[in-house]
Amino acid sequence: MKDWIEGLGCHLCTSSSRGMPTITISRYAKVLSDDEVAFALAQDEYAVIKPDLDENPWVAFGVSHLGVVKAPYQFKGVASVINSGPLFDKISSEAKKLGVKTSVVLLVKLREIYCTRPGPQAGWRLDTRPYEENLKLDEKWSPPKPPPRPQ
Repeated sequence: MKDWIEGLGCHLCTSSSRGMPTITISRYAKVLSDDEVAFALAQDEYAVIKPDLDENPWVAFGVSHLGVVKAPYQFKGVASVINSGPLFDKISSEAKKLGVKTSVVLLVKLREIYCTRPGPQAGWRLDTRPYEENLKLDEKWSPPKPPPRPQ
């Protein structure tokens, strides 16, 4: 999961206190630990979700560019906005190498992980299931074939 998050970027979803969702893309993410992910957001990326974060710190994210993969996931957690300090400096320096001019770092403390692949496991909360059961999910699943292209 770490390689996917860091290598492919993520779609970040926020919600207003009224429940209206908003999505933005983060081109740079860094997994800091098993329960923390930092996102470098440019000003335009942050501006899209700032009003929601002012009202509601909960975010969800999924890895971008996956298409059909063996085990897609949705992560949920509580975000805090960092705009200075050692963590900001480290993440913004790394993101700059990829062309991201960091306005803020969004630090997400993970609370929940869900399965989003098609089939009966869609929506299962994985972080509360035994590890061995989660391993069995990958053994049973084969990705669906893409639909045929129009002629």
